[in-house]
Amino acid sequence: MNNPIQRKPPPFDIPSVFLTAFAIIAIVCVNRLGIPGNVLFFATLIVMIVHSPEWAFRAFSLCFLGLVTNQAIVLKTPVWTVARFLIPAMCLLRFTVDLQQLRQPMLRPRYLAALAMFIAVAAVLSVMTGYFVHIALLKLVNFGIGAFALLYGVRVIAARRTDLTPWFVAIVLSVVILGVASIPLGIGYNFRGDASVGRGLFNGAFYHSNCLGPMCALMTTFMACVVVFGPYRNRWLCVVLASCLVYFMALTQSRTSFGALVVGLLTLVTASMVLKRRQIFRLNMRVARATLIGGLIAVAVVGFAYDVASGQKLTKSLIVFAQKGKQAETLSVEDVLASRQGIVDSMWANFLESPWIGIGFEVAKSQYFQQTATLFNAPIEKGFMPMAVLEETGLIGTFFFVVFIAALIASLAKRLNAPGLALLFAFLAVNCGESMFFSLGGHGAFGWLMMVAGIMLGEHCVVRQSPHVPRPVEMPQVSAQLYGLQPRFGN
Repeated sequence: MNNPIQRKPPPFDIPSVFLTAFAIIAIVCVNRLGIPGNVLFFATLIVMIVHSPEWAFRAFSLCFLGLVTNQAIVLKTPVWTVARFLIPAMCLLRFTVDLQQLRQPMLRPRYLAALAMFIAVAAVLSVMTGYFVHIALLKLVNFGIGAFALLYGVRVIAARRTDLTPWFVAIVLSVVILGVASIPLGIGYNFRGDASVGRGLFNGAFYHSNCLGPMCALMTTFMACVVVFGPYRNRWLCVVLASCLVYFMALTQSRTSFGALVVGLLTLVTASMVLKRRQIFRLNMRVARATLIGGLIAVAVVGFAYDVASGQKLTKSLIVFAQKGKQAETLSVEDVLASRQGIVDSMWANFLESPWIGIGFEVAKSQYFQQTATLFNAPIEKGFMPMAVLEETGLIGTFFFVVFIAALIASLAKRLNAPGLALLFAFLAVNCGESMFFSLGGHGAFGWLMMVAGIMLGEHCVVRQSPHVPRPVEMPQVSAQLYGLQPRFGN
C-alpha cells in the first residue's frame, strides 16, 4: 500500500507558545483584583465566546483553569459563584448553533445519545429518591451543560480544521510557570510553615494538592501523547514540561496521580500497538513503535539494575511513598486502600439500602453534607467513582453510565484516536482515587478539559492513504471525514 506524500510537520513556535502562556497567566491573574478583576475576567471570556468557536473553546479552558488556580492568585468572590455556570452555558449555546449551521445531528456520535440517556435516567432516579432533589438536579444540569459543551466543541473544531494543541501546550506551560513561581512566592503550599513542606502538601499553581497531583498526571499523559503522536517539530518542549509535572506530582505525594499516569502511558502504548489502521486511514506515529517499546524496556531494566545494586533502595522508596511517608518493609492492598476504606464502606452501605435507584446524583448521606449543603455550594468527598456511581444512581443508573463510557471508548477506537483513549483511561484512573468525573463545577472540569485535549489531538494524528493515487491530505480534514462532517475553514 502506498504511503501518502507527507507535508513537513508544523512547528511549535516556541516564542509564540511562551507569549501565549504569559497571556494566559495575565488573564487569570486579573482575578487577583477581587470583584473588579473577576468582572473583567469573565467579560473577556464572553467577548471570546462571541468572537468564534475557536476563541469560545479557549475561553472555556480559561474558565476551567481559573476555577482550579491557587486561591492566592484567583480570589473567588460571589461573581465566580454565578459566572462559573454561565460560561459553560454560553459555550454550549455557541457550539449548538455552530453544529446546526453545519447541519449536523445533535446526538451523534452514539456516545452523545448515551450520555443524554444517562443524564435523563439520573434525573428521574434523583427525583424518585426525594433526597436533596434540588441540589442533585442542579449538579446534574451543570454536568450535562459542561460535558455537552466540551463534546460539541470537539466536533465543531474538527469540522473547522483548527488545531488547538499549541494552545493546550501553552496552558500546561502556564501551569508549570505558576507552579515554579509559587515556591519562592510562598504560595505553593496549602498550609504555611515548614511542617506543611515536610508533609508534602504542595499545591503549586492549583488550589489544593489533591487537585494538582491528578491534573499533573493528565497533563503529563497529554505531553507524552504530543511527543509520540503529534505532527509537530520542537516537541522537546513537551519533554521538559512533562519532567516538571512529574516533579510536582512527587511533591504532592499523590499515589492516585502516579497510578493514573501509569494507566495513561500503558494505554498509550497499547493503543499504538492495536490501533494501526482502519480501511484507508492509519495512525501516524512520530516515534516508532519499536523505539517506544525499546525505551520502556530500557527504563525497566535500568530501574531493576539500580534496585538490585542499591540493596532494593528503589523498592523501599516506593513502599514509603505508597504508605504516605510511613516506614515499612512490605506493602499490602489493605495499606494502600486504608485512607479510602471508610468512605467506600459508607457508600456500599448506602447502596445496599437503595440498590436500584441510589440516593441521588452527587449528594451524600453524611451529617456534614446535610448541615452545610446549599444550592451553590454542596461539596462531597467520594474517592472511588465506580462505588459512587452505584451509590448515587443505583444499578439502573450505573448501567446507562457504563453504556456511555463503552460507547465513548468504541468511538475513539473506531477513529484510531489513541491520544483520546490514553487521556480517557488516565482520567478514569484518577477517578478511582479522587472521584471528580461529575464535578464540572470543581476541579473535575480541568480533568475533562485535558481529556478533551487528548481527543482533539488524536484527530490530527490520523492520515489517509490511498492504494492507488498518493496525494497529500490535511490531517484535520481526515478527522472531519471520520466524524462524518463537512469541514470548512476557520481561524
